[in-house]
Amino acid sequence: MFLTGLHLRNFRGYRHLDLNLDPMTTLLGQNEAGKKTVLRALDIFFNGSAAKRPLKLQDLNQEALDRGDWEIAISCTFDQLTVKKVFDLKNYLAEKDYFREKTDEAFQEVNAGTLSRYRALISSLPLYVFFDEESKATSPLNFVVRSAIRDKRQEIKEVQDFLDARVGRNLSQILANYQELAPGPKPNFVFKEQNLADLIKQQTTIEESNLQTSSQIVLAFMLAQSENANIENVIYAFEENNLTKEEEDKLAQAALKLVAKGKQVILIPHTPYLMGLLPLEGARMVKQVAGQREFLQEEEVLEEAQKNLGVEADRRAVQSRCVLLVEGQEDVRFVTKVNQWMYEAGLVDQTFSQKGLFILPVGGCGSLISWLNFDLFSRLNEPWFIMIDSDKGTPEADQSRRHLRRIENKYPQNKSHVHATFKREIENYLVFKEDGQVLKFAPYEDVKLHMYNLMEKRHRSWAKDKTASKLMENMTLADLQDHYQRDGQDHRELVEFFLKIDHFMDQLP
Repeated sequence: MFLTGLHLRNFRGYRHLDLNLDPMTTLLGQNEAGKKTVLRALDIFFNGSAAKRPLKLQDLNQEALDRGDWEIAISCTFDQLTVKKVFDLKNYLAEKDYFREKTDEAFQEVNAGTLSRYRALISSLPLYVFFDEESKATSPLNFVVRSAIRDKRQEIKEVQDFLDARVGRNLSQILANYQELAPGPKPNFVFKEQNLADLIKQQTTIEESNLQTSSQIVLAFMLAQSENANIENVIYAFEENNLTKEEEDKLAQAALKLVAKGKQVILIPHTPYLMGLLPLEGARMVKQVAGQREFLQEEEVLEEAQKNLGVEADRRAVQSRCVLLVEGQEDVRFVTKVNQWMYEAGLVDQTFSQKGLFILPVGGCGSLISWLNFDLFSRLNEPWFIMIDSDKGTPEADQSRRHLRRIENKYPQNKSHVHATFKREIENYLVFKEDGQVLKFAPYEDVKLHMYNLMEKRHRSWAKDKTASKLMENMTLADLQDHYQRDGQDHRELVEFFLKIDHFMDQLP
């Protein structure tokens, strides 16, 4: 049974919220935008007082409080079934439950006449598992225990119905009265299944001292679940924090594998890289609209992502005819400068700017994967090229190569338009000229760090992020270190790539 929709009323930052959910849903937005509020609301809906943060008076929306509206409502829709929980904060968080089995029906209140039917319906609801930065080592094991108990849900319902019929009160009322009359030792529940009893004992004895971040705990759990997901009808909800790119790769693979196995995943990613690994379908972005928080969906998300990734119409030159995607502003300056040198040397008849090439900084390969998954390349409506740092000599090199291969495989007609630098990055093609001396750099060394350390020894300041701009100030095209040998002939890597773009633009109508 899939969760297809969530409605919130007066919960925390949301006066009203309607959110559609997919098998794989990613919640995007700035910090404190209200993404985790959605996960916490679902935790309260599914787990009640056992939620990580049970409902409290402070959860009432401020505007609702000012207007004297003291009710919080959390509604979840599953296929045709909708269940609504309403909490009256004026009456000590008293809860009333409602349900409807068809979307066009009125809600029925859960009472003595509808209780048995309601229990039968909710016995099929998914198990909701929520992990965040506060999750501890016991959280994954807690899930196993809860899933084992969930398997006994039908038996528990039969016991509840039997007690209701014989006593006229529900089980929770009986236990509450028992505790009021006999404070002290609570009754012990004995589990016949020894493995379940062992799990509960283990939960209290897990050592947490050897564990790393909560996200790494969740990652290990998700990987295990994706390989051995034999527990049906589960929603995995979690917030990602402080993972390496390699770990984010694994997390994305595990999440997608769980979805493929019929599970549901709701994820809050915190890096553009992880966002780019997940499909556009199911992406939701929270934004302030007319003073209210709303989740943008589908095309609205795409438009907002395009803006965040640099595609804004007002940034483009009017005469733009082709796009070159690079990493950052230093790369824009680098391409512009080298192209200017080529123009001054008579290698081209016009500069890129004059011919209508728009140089767009998009970030590294991680952001390009976002472009791939959001299919922003096809939405440029113009021919495009990519020049990206290869990161050779760094741990990221293999990953960058894989990402570029994915782009080439999806757009084979543009394979010759994608260029990864032969050297580590653009700074490795430059030289440092001072007092008649020329310092050249090794192909794979960290030039930014090299120059920073050199200037520090000379008691001079040096901004690492402006290394390329500073080095190019005293250079010419002849100084550019892009020469290489092939078939016994001298070639110029970057000059030839820029000539390819220039010749391509000459053929455009």
